[in-house]
Amino acid sequence: MRSLRIILAAGVLAPLALTATACGPKNDDKSGTTATSAPTGAAAKPLTQDQLVKALLPVKDLQYDEHRSSLGPTKAEFKLTADKPACQPLLDLSDIRNAATPPSSSATGAYYGTNGREYTDIQLTQFGAGQAAKAMTSAESALGSCAAFNATAPGHAGTKVTFSKATFKATGDATLALTETLSSPECGEGPCETRSYVVVRTGDVLTVIWNSALKDTGMPEEGIVNKQLDKLRAAAK
Repeated sequence: MRSLRIILAAGVLAPLALTATACGPKNDDKSGTTATSAPTGAAAKPLTQDQLVKALLPVKDLQYDEHRSSLGPTKAEFKLTADKPACQPLLDLSDIRNAATPPSSSATGAYYGTNGREYTDIQLTQFGAGQAAKAMTSAESALGSCAAFNATAPGHAGTKVTFSKATFKATGDATLALTETLSSPECGEGPCETRSYVVVRTGDVLTVIWNSALKDTGMPEEGIVNKQLDKLRAAAK
């Protein structure tokens, strides 16, 4: 059996844990969650699968390996299940592949470096009316009792999810700053993977960007997040 760390390095196992912190309504607040005073970029009509794929940032914008990276529709596989049902909204928000009800469309960009196991992942997901906001609210509500929990994936049990708070400049209609650590006996004493997330809602579309590394991964760059949001908004016109 391939080790969990190898599977994560290949980018095929969905992310596990999220944390967020609430804040006030100011758009210049750097705390984890913000609702802006007016929608910024909500699409008048749902974006199609083709529009979402075309809206993903090209590999050159992240300066990653063109041959190892890939852009396309999100594949519905490798579902993670929380041992506590109340914690499942955290997994569902972190990666749409975990959601019980599939969205109308979703696209994923996996951006890999030439050497090492660090990578960046971007998911653009179109939800039905109000569902994107509900997904973020449900995840935040779960944080109080889900600071740490176990999750299972096909062929892998005993993984532990832990949370920590993160910060990022608020943008869109709502923003979550997130970090996670995944550990398992398969990975030995150290973590299998750490991730830092930025989740931005614009209307009924969620943009999820995460950086991944074995440890001490930094938050996604603000310039990359803004560039992705600009391209998404352009696709909605």
